[in-house]
Amino acid sequence: MRVAIVAAVPRRSWPVLACSIALAATLAGCGGSSSPPTSTKAAAKTSGGKTTTSAARSASRAPALKTGSYHGPVPILMYHVVSTPTPGAPYPELWTPRAAFAAQMDGLARAGYQAVTLQQAFTAWHGGAGVPARSFVASFDDGYLSQLTNAAPVLFRHGWRGVLNLEVRNVRPGDLTSGQVKQLIGLGWEIDAHTLTHPDLRTVDATRLADEVGGSRTRLERMFGIPVNFFAYPAGRFDAAAQAAVRTAGYSAAVTTQPGIASARDDPTILPRVRVDGNTSPATLLSELGGGALPSAGASG
Repeated sequence: MRVAIVAAVPRRSWPVLACSIALAATLAGCGGSSSPPTSTKAAAKTSGGKTTTSAARSASRAPALKTGSYHGPVPILMYHVVSTPTPGAPYPELWTPRAAFAAQMDGLARAGYQAVTLQQAFTAWHGGAGVPARSFVASFDDGYLSQLTNAAPVLFRHGWRGVLNLEVRNVRPGDLTSGQVKQLIGLGWEIDAHTLTHPDLRTVDATRLADEVGGSRTRLERMFGIPVNFFAYPAGRFDAAAQAAVRTAGYSAAVTTQPGIASARDDPTILPRVRVDGNTSPATLLSELGGGALPSAGASG
């Protein structure tokens, strides 16, 4: 069941020509540790019409990659819907209102943090180019329109890129169309795989497991002509077979919903993340990231 409502998208420096927001009840995927079965999946999804933004109109305006000499642990933040939940919305903990998201990003910026991609962090952990001393990854699961209309403008204002863990099924009108995903790519966002249809990977047979894990990578690379080097487990659920499928598909690493700060010491097939929602204050977020003294530039994970 899909219930449509009309909502204004904040204009400020990110003009939107026309936008409506729709909500669907279909399992809000990734973050719920006690989600119902896939057949009763209920995810809050924002959708709407064609969105045009001043930044997205020019791929040349993609923020420059943030670099440095740091090779240590990097927190990977986990977001879902970046919008205000409606009354009765399933899994409201997976919603972060735009104002709260903006406050969180502003707080990180004031504390000297810089957003990097997961590829940058992974490269730094394994002997490649470093990242800024206070780095974090802003990752977004599933593929919702609010990630373009509400999250991307905030990151763009800070000169930051995001990471989208994209479920192939969500490349469609009402979530993110292929054109809207390309807008995010034009803004420098990294696109990573999140399966074809968001199943519990522990419950599927070997053939479907390979298709959901490896097939989603192949589909996204063909659709958008970009490398897809990382994977996110649906609802954070994995087992040894799912980890093996990640390795077989050739991913560099995969992220979970397990809490923690990711580093080179972690098993790359089960990187932890930091869950963030609308109730996470900027001060709490800084505390969770270790917000005190700057780490030494030469620290390693």
